Amino acid sequence: MSEAPTPRSRRWVWWLLGMAIVLLGITLVVQQLLDPWLRRKLEQQVTTQTHGQYRLQVGALHTSLWQRAIRLSGLRLRPAATVADTLPRVRLDVAQLDVTGIGLLALLHKGVVPIDSVVLDSARIEVLALAQKPTKNTGKPLHEQLPLKLKGLDIGYFGLLHTRANYQPGGAQAPPTARFRRADLSAQNLLISAAGAADSQRLGYAIGWKLLLQHAQGQAAGHQLAVAGLTIATADHLIQLDSGRVQPLEAARAGQPRVDLLLPRLRLTGLRAAALQHQHRFRADSLLIQQPQLTAVLPANNSAGNSKSATDYLKSLDLAHLAVRGGYVHVTGAAADPTIHGLEVAGTAIHFDSVNAPNAQRIFFAKAWEVALGRSQATVAAHALALGSLKLSTSAGTFTLRSVRIRPPAPGQGKPGGLRVDLVLPSLALAGLDAKALQQKHFQAQTLVLDRPNLHFTPPVQPPPPFWKLLSKYLRRSDLAVVRVNHGELLFGRWRHAPQVRDLNVRATAIRIDSAANADPGRIAYARAWLLNTGQLSAPFDPPFYEASSAHVHLDTDAQQLVFSDMLLKPQFSPIGMNLHKGYQAPAVTIKLKALTLAGLAFKGLVEHGDFRLKRVTVQSPVVTIASDGRGPINPNRSKISPEEMLNLPVIIDVPRLDLVNGNLYSTYRSPLTPLTGTMNINRFNGTFYNLSNDRRHQTAAHPLTGKASTYLQNQCRLDAQVSMYLLDPKGRHRIWGAFGPGPFAMLNSMTVPTKLVEFKRGKAQRIRFDMRADRKGSTGTMWAEYSGLQMELLGYKNEEVKKTLIKRVISKAVNVVVIRDQNPRKRGKLVTGEMKSTREPRFSVFALWRQGVVSGLFNNVGVPQKIAQKLSEAQDEAPLPKGLSK
Repeated sequence: MSEAPTPRSRRWVWWLLGMAIVLLGITLVVQQLLDPWLRRKLEQQVTTQTHGQYRLQVGALHTSLWQRAIRLSGLRLRPAATVADTLPRVRLDVAQLDVTGIGLLALLHKGVVPIDSVVLDSARIEVLALAQKPTKNTGKPLHEQLPLKLKGLDIGYFGLLHTRANYQPGGAQAPPTARFRRADLSAQNLLISAAGAADSQRLGYAIGWKLLLQHAQGQAAGHQLAVAGLTIATADHLIQLDSGRVQPLEAARAGQPRVDLLLPRLRLTGLRAAALQHQHRFRADSLLIQQPQLTAVLPANNSAGNSKSATDYLKSLDLAHLAVRGGYVHVTGAAADPTIHGLEVAGTAIHFDSVNAPNAQRIFFAKAWEVALGRSQATVAAHALALGSLKLSTSAGTFTLRSVRIRPPAPGQGKPGGLRVDLVLPSLALAGLDAKALQQKHFQAQTLVLDRPNLHFTPPVQPPPPFWKLLSKYLRRSDLAVVRVNHGELLFGRWRHAPQVRDLNVRATAIRIDSAANADPGRIAYARAWLLNTGQLSAPFDPPFYEASSAHVHLDTDAQQLVFSDMLLKPQFSPIGMNLHKGYQAPAVTIKLKALTLAGLAFKGLVEHGDFRLKRVTVQSPVVTIASDGRGPINPNRSKISPEEMLNLPVIIDVPRLDLVNGNLYSTYRSPLTPLTGTMNINRFNGTFYNLSNDRRHQTAAHPLTGKASTYLQNQCRLDAQVSMYLLDPKGRHRIWGAFGPGPFAMLNSMTVPTKLVEFKRGKAQRIRFDMRADRKGSTGTMWAEYSGLQMELLGYKNEEVKKTLIKRVISKAVNVVVIRDQNPRKRGKLVTGEMKSTREPRFSVFALWRQGVVSGLFNNVGVPQKIAQKLSEAQDEAPLPKGLSK
C-alpha cells in the first residue's frame, strides 16, 4: 500500500495556479486598458505626424495578445480646412482593418516584424489634391519611411479589398477626374525592407501582386478613360484589360491630339514583371489585342519636342507572340490620313535591344510577321488611296494587294504641275520576298505580278530625278527576278503625244535598281530583258489633227526586235477642215501599215537617249492616202521633210537597211478651179534603202544613203528609181534617177482634168528616163522621154461641168501644132532631151521638188520652152479659205 501525499507536495500546484490567475487578471486588465490607449495613441500619432492637418477617427479597436492580432473598424481620416503644400488632401474611410500574427518580440526590438496578414476591407478613398511640394522623404523608398524606425515588415498576406476611390483635384464639389467602383489588391509575401527592395525576384517588395479593378474612369489630356475590368496577377504573369475606352472630351483644347479608342480586350501573358522593374527588360509570352477600334485626330504641328521615348527606360523587349485581331484604325491630321478595316497582325519571337544593332536574322525585330488589312483608305501626296485587302507574310515571303484604287487630286488640289495617278488595280502579288534584307534597305523578291492594272499616269511638269535616285531615299538597292503585268490598260497625260495602251502584257527579268544598275551597259531600264505584247496602242500625232494607232505591239529586247502590227495614222479632219484649222493648206494624210518591224534594235540607247540604232527596218504593205485642198494660203512654215533636216535631229537614227514592201499611195486633190476631185495612184511600191543614218561614223560623203525602188503609176506604168543622198550635207545635195514606161499619157487625166482642166487626148510613153540633182536651192537634170501620138486639150468648167468650149478648142489646136511635139524621137529620128529645172520652195517637202523637176523636164521634153516649163512646174494653187464652213 502506497503512502498518502503530504500537504507540502501539493503546495506548488496552488502557487502555480494562483500565478496564472494573477497573470490572467493582469492580462485582462491590460487588454481592457490597451485598446483605448492604442486607439487614442493612433489618433494622436496621425495628428502629430501631420502637424494637426489630418484627423483620424477610429470607430473601434480590438487587440488580441494571444492571437497577436489587432482589428480596427470605422476608420475615418479627414483633412483640415487647409492642408500644407507638402501633403496631399485625402479623405479616407475604412470599414475594417485586420492585422494578424504580429511578431511582438521583433516589434519590441524594432527589427523586421513578421505579420501573418494585413487586410483592409471596404475602403473608400477620395483624393482632393496632391502634394505640391516635395519633402525630404519624398524620394526615399518605402522601407526607409516605416514608423517606429522599424527595419522592415514581413507580411505574409496583404489585402486591400472592396476598395472605392475618387480623384477630385477640383475639390469635393467638382466631378472626379479619376475613380473606380471596386478594386481588390493583394500581395503575397510582402517584405518591406532593404533586403526586399534588393531582391530581384520581387516586385514592389512582394513575391506576387494581384489586382482586380472594376468600372474605372479617369480624365487626362482632354480625354476620358473608362475600363470595365482590369486584372493584374504577377504570380500568374498575367495582365488582362476588358472593355477599355478612351474618348475625347468636348472641351478639349484646340491643337490637342484627340483619340477615340475602343479596346474590348487586351491580354498579356507570361509577363516577367520583376525583370521589368529591376532590369528595365520587358519579357512576356503573348500579347493579344482583340478588335481595337481607334480613331485619332493629330494636331497640325505634331512636334515631339524633348519628350523621351520608350528606349530611354526600356533596355530590351522580348515577346514570344503578338496578335492584333479585327482592328479598325482611322487617323486624320497625319500625312496619309489612313482608315483601316479588319486589321490583323501576328508577330513571333519579337526582340528589341536598345543597345545592340538590329539582328540580321530578324525582320523588324521579329522572327516573322503576318499582317492583313481589310478595306482601307489613305491619302498619299493628295491622292486618295483605297484597297480591298492587304496581306503580308514574312515567313512565306508573300505580299498581296486586292482591289487597289488610286484617285488623283480634285481640280485645284495637289501640287500644281505635279504628278497625277489614276489607278485601278484588281490584284498585286509579290512572292519570294526577303523581309530580312528589307530591314537593311535591300528590297529582294522573286516575282511581282500586276493583274489587269488600269493606269492613267500624268507625269510632273518638272522632270523628276532618275528612278533609282528617288528610290534611294527609302531603299539602297532593289532586286526582282521577274516582273509581270497581265492585261493592263495604260494612258499617259500632259504629254503632247501621250499614248494609250490596251491589253498590256509585260515580262521583265533580273531587275536591279540602284546607281550601279543605272550605269550597267547590260541592263535596259534596270532589267536584263523585257518582253512586251500589247493590244491597241494609240496616241495623238500633231494634235489635234491626227491619231496614230497600232493594233498590236511586240517588243523583245533579247531578240532586239520591235514590231508594230496594223498601224494606222488617221486625220481628225477633212482636207478643207485641216486648212481651216491650221489657216493654210495642209493635206489630210492617212497611213496604214500591215507591219513595221525594227530588227536589231539597240534598246539601251533608245531608252536612255532616244536613239534609234538598229540593223533593219521593214515596212510591210503600207497604204498612204493623201487628200489635199488647194483653197487656202501656202504653209508659211519651213518643211521638215528635207534631207538637211537630219542635221537638226536631237537623237541619232542609224538604220543600215530599210525595206518598203508592196506599198500603195492614193492621192486626191481639190483645186480652186473646180469642185471636182482629182486622183492619182502609185501602186505596188517596193524599195530598199541603205545607210539611213545621221551618225557621222556611218553617214559620210563616200557612204551616203542609197536606195532603189520600183512602183507603178496609176497601176499601169512602171517606175524604177534610185537615190543617193548624203544626209549630213548642210546644202542638202542629192541625186535621184530612174525610168518610166511604157504607159499611156491618158492615165494622168484623172488628176489633170478636174484640177488643171488639161486632158491628154492621145499619146503613149514608151520609155522616160531622168537624172536629177537637187539641193536646197532647187533641182537640175535631164529627161529622155520616148513617146508617140501626144495630143493635149484645154478644157473649161461651166455649170458644174467640165466642157470643151470653142475658145479652148482653138487654143488647144494652136498648142498641139505650135508647142507640143507629138513624138520623140522626132520625125528625123533625133531623140530630144528635156531640161529638168525647178526652184526649191523651202515650205514644200523634198518630194514636191522631185515632182516639180519631173514635170518641168517632161514639159520641156515635149516642146514647152524651158522657162515656161519651169514656171508651170512650180505653179501652186492658192486661194482664200472658203467662208461659211465649219471647222
